[in-house]
Amino acid sequence: MTIRQLINQRVSTRRRVQLSAASVRMSERLSACRAGWLVKPWLMRRYLRRPEEVDIEVTSSCDADCIMCPRRRMRRQPGPMAMPLFRKIVDEAVALGVRDLVLNGYGEISTLRNCRDYLAYIRERSRSIRVIVDTNGMRMDEAVASAYVELGVDVVNIAIDGATAQTFERIRKDLKLATVEANVHRLIDLRNRAGASRPFIMVHMIYMPENAHETELFLQKWTGVADRAGIAGLVSRVGSVPVRRVNRTSEKAPCILPWRQLPILSDGSVGLCCDDWDGAGGVGNVTGQSIKEIWRSQQRRHLRQLHLAGRAGEIALCAACQDPRPAPWWF
Repeated sequence: MTIRQLINQRVSTRRRVQLSAASVRMSERLSACRAGWLVKPWLMRRYLRRPEEVDIEVTSSCDADCIMCPRRRMRRQPGPMAMPLFRKIVDEAVALGVRDLVLNGYGEISTLRNCRDYLAYIRERSRSIRVIVDTNGMRMDEAVASAYVELGVDVVNIAIDGATAQTFERIRKDLKLATVEANVHRLIDLRNRAGASRPFIMVHMIYMPENAHETELFLQKWTGVADRAGIAGLVSRVGSVPVRRVNRTSEKAPCILPWRQLPILSDGSVGLCCDDWDGAGGVGNVTGQSIKEIWRSQQRRHLRQLHLAGRAGEIALCAACQDPRPAPWWF
């Protein structure tokens, strides 16, 4: 058993988040020392060997029509990821030692009648890999919530974009705030009654003009109820959502995502990053390639080199992006 696997099995999700942050701080201090030029290649190895997270879009179907989501313009055929393809992805991720499997994308996992089967296969292959689920919570009924608890999902992150039904249901059309909130409370209750430490339950509101006036009310409602309550920023989805940032820095500093994550869409195509909602980046397909091949491909290396050289604008999707995720300053 590796040290990573031992930590994942024995240490709580909350503590592992703290350890990860401490690791980043230590790396930055090492790179800032006089011998930083010697240390930097060693620090970069962790990013080049494998992705830290593999994002799997288990389905591209969704039960919501959100005003800030570009999925209604999606050219891909909506539907679930085939189970044999999902198993291939999980097998390769486990073999590579990937830290996180993030079940998200531009669909809703709980629209799958057999979503438990996807989660169960991950735990069949690994008890230590961290599993993160992003959901809108609308169909998170007792069966789904029980699966999250019984199968040891590490984090369930629920997006609730409003503190009142009027605001929430204007943003997340076809969803009902009362149902979502009741489902979240039931998940918390099921976990606590089971005496389980997982999942770590997070709720967040995406800040936008339509709900800005409810920020404080949202935090008052959920702080101390969920394990974490926060406010997230609206993301431009590589220019598909009208967001204008001030002091955009992607031309000067690299975005961390090409080194950190590998997003795989429901048809097996690999996006440039999690914002590449329609797979326009064209950086591979796991139906005919392995995760390792795509991650270490010449195309991927070239994209990283452009970011390091301050030439991210030469990549069409990156040029349109308003939300580059900051890399460690020593990049």
